[in-house]
Amino acid sequence: MQNTTFELFTTAHDALKARRRCTLCNIFQNSLSLRGLLVEKYCLLHETDGAVFLLVPYHGYYHDCLYLAADETALEEGITDLLARYSSPLAIRGSVIAKEPQAEKTAQVFLRQGFSLKKKLLRMLARKAPKKIREALHTLVEGYLDCVSFAAPEEAEEILEILLENFDLVADNVPELPAIRENIVKRQVAVLRRDGKIASLNYFTCSNSHIHGLFDVTRKEYRKEGLFLAVQVFLEGYFSSLNRKIARGMGWRDIAATRLVKHSEKSNACFDGVVIYNMLWTTNAYPTEGDPHP
Repeated sequence: MQNTTFELFTTAHDALKARRRCTLCNIFQNSLSLRGLLVEKYCLLHETDGAVFLLVPYHGYYHDCLYLAADETALEEGITDLLARYSSPLAIRGSVIAKEPQAEKTAQVFLRQGFSLKKKLLRMLARKAPKKIREALHTLVEGYLDCVSFAAPEEAEEILEILLENFDLVADNVPELPAIRENIVKRQVAVLRRDGKIASLNYFTCSNSHIHGLFDVTRKEYRKEGLFLAVQVFLEGYFSSLNRKIARGMGWRDIAATRLVKHSEKSNACFDGVVIYNMLWTTNAYPTEGDPHP
């Protein structure tokens, strides 16, 4: 295991693909994003005959384990070897992103190595609401629209605070401050302000004609007012003003939150078969019971 650079990682990655047919992978970043990560962060590289691992630190609490492996056996042997050589006090998060039943089979590899399941997320595809419903929503929230805008860079700390109050640092992929600021600059964080603070926000990414909804949250004291609908109407108006057609929207739901999943299905969203298993392995420095992260 060693500190790595983009060049070292890509060399190991390409060498593995040249000598083995690889069937398991959770590396979905493009080369530009990966290069940025490896320049900004102190990442670790671990190689075995059938797998390559890239450990990326987040929040000073855990390493995110990115991997490329020939098959389940190679992945399990690689994780076993990685943990035997691992000396950092940080926890390790293992994520599996795939369709079932393959996702569960791969997740079992991590669970057998002592990882604990933090959360299983379902990917939901959102269909555009009928025109009559959209018009009714606009009328309903019209009084709130003047309070909605895109977030400003100086609001990044407040946004992170809201995310940490409502989501799990590890299981829900809460971003770090630099990533939040970057997303704000890209106009991918819409906020509704009330009483001098952010009352509701929608944090998303947009790629080509696809919107990936990551965090849609309202402070507890405002949830009965339906403010998230005003943010949604604002974003629809924004994309319409750009003549930008959105082919589909995607978001994630915790499988354990059965009421939210059912609500999503009733509001023009459906599960498309893709799941994320987010799992955590902790060293002796981090207890497995309770909530060790901020």
